[in-house]
Amino acid sequence: MNDTLDSRHKNPRILSEKFLVQLYKHVINIMCLDSGQNALKENSGKCAVYNFSAFVVEINDRWFAISAGHIFRELKLAVSHGAKLSNWQIDDSIVSSKPQPACPISIDLDKDVYSLCDEVKGMDYAYIELDFLTKLALSKEGIAAIPQSVWSAKDLEEFSLWLLIGTPTALAKLVFEEPIVKNYATIQLERVNNVPHGLCNTKYPRLYAKIYFESVIEAKHGFDIGGMSGGPIFGLRPFTDSTPYEYRLIGIQSAWNGKDSVALCPAFPYIQVIANHLSLANGSISN
Repeated sequence: MNDTLDSRHKNPRILSEKFLVQLYKHVINIMCLDSGQNALKENSGKCAVYNFSAFVVEINDRWFAISAGHIFRELKLAVSHGAKLSNWQIDDSIVSSKPQPACPISIDLDKDVYSLCDEVKGMDYAYIELDFLTKLALSKEGIAAIPQSVWSAKDLEEFSLWLLIGTPTALAKLVFEEPIVKNYATIQLERVNNVPHGLCNTKYPRLYAKIYFESVIEAKHGFDIGGMSGGPIFGLRPFTDSTPYEYRLIGIQSAWNGKDSVALCPAFPYIQVIANHLSLANGSISN
């Protein structure tokens, strides 16, 4: 890949850009504007620009944007307090050295977003089905949905090298009517069995991991990963000279302790629920 693409991404030193692009093609950002009075007041009379990490999966030839449920809970709360959300877009620039304009989409928070957020403590999921034209537009720019072979695999324990991908707010400049600048972070995680300090055990079982900030170029003292909620965590098989990396979808970034650890919701159970719902609606069977 060229220097322009390399300079826009913060990557783990242990992996090549060539391989990471295979993961980036699944990652998107969902964006919108807020023209409510509170947003205008806090932004010197300008609309607020919101940006959320997400990723795309394929279920029965249909595409779904998956993210964290708490993002949309907070948006609905903001609307109840006067936020006016509009100009929804999907940004696919992570896969392009010459980013094109974001893809406009129509989103009604009540009708188009299906989310779970602490219905059972610890659940933090959301999805939006992408229509056919959006699927075509994203495909043209290089986005590819995570196939069932990756999100439904049963051999996750073999994929012990974890990577979190998303857009930290700290690495984004989001100003209305100015060029949008975003850098994507790819951070190595290590699964831990005990609940880290600052996070809590929940009724719905989550996964936990330590953040290796040193895996991110130029992040000498770590940085705030706020904004990466909703991003995917991929697991990789340990590298050997004769075997290329394989990867699986492990989870969805949900929370962090503000210091060195994250909590994530397992991806497979939620995506399988979506698949089962589609099967019932279509009168077909999905394994």
